[in-house]
Amino acid sequence: MAGLAPMTLRSIWVLLASVAPGWLAAAVLLNAAALVLRGLAWWVMLRAALPGARVGAAGVLRATMIGVMGSALVPGRAGEPARAWLVARRHGSLATVLGTMVSQTLVNLVALALLATVALAGAGPFGAGPGALVGVAAVPGSVALVVGGGRPPPRAAARTTRLRRAGCWTLRQLDALRAGLVVLRPWRRGALIAAAQLGAWLLQLLAAEVLLLALHLQAGLDAAAAILLAVNVTAAVPVTPSNIGVFQAACVAVLAAYGVPAAAGLAYGVLLQAAELVTAVGLGAPALLAEGVGLAGVLRRSPGAGVR
Repeated sequence: MAGLAPMTLRSIWVLLASVAPGWLAAAVLLNAAALVLRGLAWWVMLRAALPGARVGAAGVLRATMIGVMGSALVPGRAGEPARAWLVARRHGSLATVLGTMVSQTLVNLVALALLATVALAGAGPFGAGPGALVGVAAVPGSVALVVGGGRPPPRAAARTTRLRRAGCWTLRQLDALRAGLVVLRPWRRGALIAAAQLGAWLLQLLAAEVLLLALHLQAGLDAAAAILLAVNVTAAVPVTPSNIGVFQAACVAVLAAYGVPAAAGLAYGVLLQAAELVTAVGLGAPALLAEGVGLAGVLRRSPGAGVR
């Protein structure tokens, strides 16, 4: 980013300044509605997994919003264990709560497969076959791996301790997986959960399409699907808050396949991430106030990468 020519920076600024606030507001509203749907889908899962607890929708929605904000502001998707802790501190059984999150992830994998199908079925450059789509997703993914792989290796003693913790963590996750997967078993409830979760992805896809229209970019719904697929694939290796930089690289790589100049692709990446950040903070901050906790406290108390 630092090596961009002044002319390119001016072009990006002109593109961003040309966007009417209404376009950005529409994208934020669509993202907000998607976040609410995801929270409601999780609430249905938790009610089924914790039948003896009175799991309220409001608390689950707040935990979802705080989790999204935590992942947006802190690298390493720290918001995910945070939202698990926020629910488990009231209703107990952290393993079961984590299991419902595993089930939610499985539905998200189905959504990613559908995004790939939409991208491949479009009239754009990915219609020729999956190779181009995989290549586009691999470009920013490689950037994330290079950046994330630059950390020094741990000492032998620390590595042994971490391996032991990882083994215990894996056993707990297997128990959580069994408990969480039960919520999808009755087909009616599973269909309701899937409809809410996939509906959330559809709203997010529409938000991405709205911002393409806002910048007058000649790319359709298949391009928006390819962008969402790429940015979510790269988010699997989070190295910066909200994957800033890698997120934009994904957008530039996808839109380049549609003949969109790098400056316009970068402007789109900035705009799309801005809409997501505004949504995350706009909903997450009031949720934090309602919960009566601070973000730092939530992240400190929540089970981190090695769930205790």
